[in-house]
Amino acid sequence: MSKIQLSIVIPHYNTPASLEKLINSIPEKDEIEAVIVDDNSTVDLSGCRQFLDQRKNVRFYKNDSGVKGAGASRNIALQHIKGEWILFADADDFFIEGFYDQVTPYLSTDYDMVYFAPTSMDVETGETSSRHIMYMELVEKYAKTPSLKYLTEMKYGFCTPWSKLIRASVLKEHNIRFDQIMVSNDIMCMTKCAFYSRKVAASGQTIYCVTRGGKTLTSIKDEKRFDTRVDVLVQRYMFLKKNLSNKEFRYAHIDRLALSRLVDVWIEHWGLAKFISVLKLYHRNGIRYFDIGLLNPITLFRKARIQISWWMDIKKHR
Repeated sequence: MSKIQLSIVIPHYNTPASLEKLINSIPEKDEIEAVIVDDNSTVDLSGCRQFLDQRKNVRFYKNDSGVKGAGASRNIALQHIKGEWILFADADDFFIEGFYDQVTPYLSTDYDMVYFAPTSMDVETGETSSRHIMYMELVEKYAKTPSLKYLTEMKYGFCTPWSKLIRASVLKEHNIRFDQIMVSNDIMCMTKCAFYSRKVAASGQTIYCVTRGGKTLTSIKDEKRFDTRVDVLVQRYMFLKKNLSNKEFRYAHIDRLALSRLVDVWIEHWGLAKFISVLKLYHRNGIRYFDIGLLNPITLFRKARIQISWWMDIKKHR
């Protein structure tokens, strides 16, 4: 039997049709395994389970941790994986045809992490959405012009788990796990993976399509989720401030993320009291929330264009 080289970790909740599409996009090879952890779905999965049982390289588990969410589900999957490398996928996304051919050359290298340029699709229209643009640009900039600036921007700006190949030993050796919270559970995990990955590559090839549609956690906005995102941002800011050089920290642009949370308060009409409470939290923790680089009109226009298209996409699916 061939040694498993690649483990694909998939948390799932209530999207059996999308899960089947995702599994169909994964080659049925002995050296690949798909490890699915269901977060106690409330819909009938009998047909989906029949489909999955026909795939010899798929293993299915239930989240029995007592903690709900993709973070807890991914952590369970990490206990069961056998591969030397990991790809993370969400159950409503899918891999691009031929993705394994793009991944294979890196499996025999000494890289710790390889970033790939993603794409995205609006599932309601079938058209390309804006969800991937920021991440695509981060990867392509470093792939075309390797530099400390572009490397740092990519490592700490591309904070989602998908569309990146990660050596399993990075997570194991540094005891990295996902936060067991309902939103932003992947942020600190991916930040630490990026930090502890000492040799990193970027590929302009596309291996993964992230979808936009329905009431996803990225499209749902309420104050409780917002407060969780702000708390995670503070943790991330403090971790990077402690561990990066001054130049790297400046290139990581965490202050821009802090500013975007303040803009969220305005966009969501949560009022002056919420705005002041976030400012107080920032000040208590020494969080800067303005990047002088945004005074550059070209930079400001580019960031605003991406952010506005992102917000418009989210608004459509509420």
